[in-house]
Amino acid sequence: MKKQVKLTAKETSATNRDFYNLFRPIAPSLDIIGKVAQVISAITEAITIWHITQTEMAAYSKGVAIVVSLLAMILVVSILELGGRKFLQVVTRALVWKRLKNTWYIMLFAIVTFITIGMGVLSFRLSTNGIQHAFISNVPVTVDIDDASIKSDYRKDVADINAEFDKEWTLIKENHQDVVASTAENYDAQIAAVALKEASFESKFRSGAKWAKGHIDKYRKQGAQLMSKKTNAIAALKTEQTKKLENWRTRKNKATSAEKKEMKNTIASAVAKQDKVNASKLDTATFWGTLFSWLVGFSVILAFICIVTVEVYRRGSGIQVEYEEEDQDPSILEMFWNGLTMRFDNFFRVRAEKFAKISSPDTTQRSIGFNYPRPTMTNGYDENLPEG
Repeated sequence: MKKQVKLTAKETSATNRDFYNLFRPIAPSLDIIGKVAQVISAITEAITIWHITQTEMAAYSKGVAIVVSLLAMILVVSILELGGRKFLQVVTRALVWKRLKNTWYIMLFAIVTFITIGMGVLSFRLSTNGIQHAFISNVPVTVDIDDASIKSDYRKDVADINAEFDKEWTLIKENHQDVVASTAENYDAQIAAVALKEASFESKFRSGAKWAKGHIDKYRKQGAQLMSKKTNAIAALKTEQTKKLENWRTRKNKATSAEKKEMKNTIASAVAKQDKVNASKLDTATFWGTLFSWLVGFSVILAFICIVTVEVYRRGSGIQVEYEEEDQDPSILEMFWNGLTMRFDNFFRVRAEKFAKISSPDTTQRSIGFNYPRPTMTNGYDENLPEG
């Protein structure tokens, strides 16, 4: 098993006691404030990463989406917060202690500074945007109105209107049929009376009364006129019925259109009310999101300031942070893993050697049977034997 070491940070004693005594009371508080601010930043970053991954993994199963979201949260937050703290400490120490001695110092300092700035900007953006998105995302974007009851009332009202107009149209048709029938009967009776007179004068004309010829023509002409009037009267009644039908249909369409318009107005009114409610919710969420966004942004900046301030305090006090390597015992899990891999390796190694007919030299001779202690001879006698 390989030897492991761990780095232990140790602070040297302060060389500038005046500076140390002046700022020592607030130094621990600055460190705690910076860590608390980083916790706030980490929480808001985690919220942002959670929303992003959940949105992108919406097409996958819920379990996979949750696992990926948790892994992304842990990785991103660890890199930005733990890595950002360490990188910012190194950058600050290099500046306040003036450690940029040569080109290699400057090159690595530039790289670390670039990474630190990137992590700082990313942490600030994720934290501020994440908390604002958390507030605004709870406000529904689309308005869904439960208009089932409104449409049900509309269908019922339309059915009542149709039933009422159908009943009215039935009465109109029946009245029209009665009028047509009575008109036809009236004209038929007149035509029949004229026909009887015409027949009477025809009988007289056949009997030799020449004067009856004129009366026959007169009554025949009256019959034709009555037939024409009957036809015209029935046609006029049909025309009037057609006008009544158009009027009935227009009134029916207007009534159903009015009901449909009323339904749309009711739904539009409900949507408008819901829009006002959502707009009010959005304004409230935007206000609180902006407020907390500024608060979180200040917390992120405060964390950076506290980290830098602690390093400035150490520099002013003459306290240096030195790292020492110490032996580190492997963890139980690591020991278990190493033992497992060694057993796995030995298991297959022995079988591979048997398969390849590779035998390891045996340097010890194995005894057969029981091992007894050899007798020790003293003056020709065995000490282990009884006397006599």
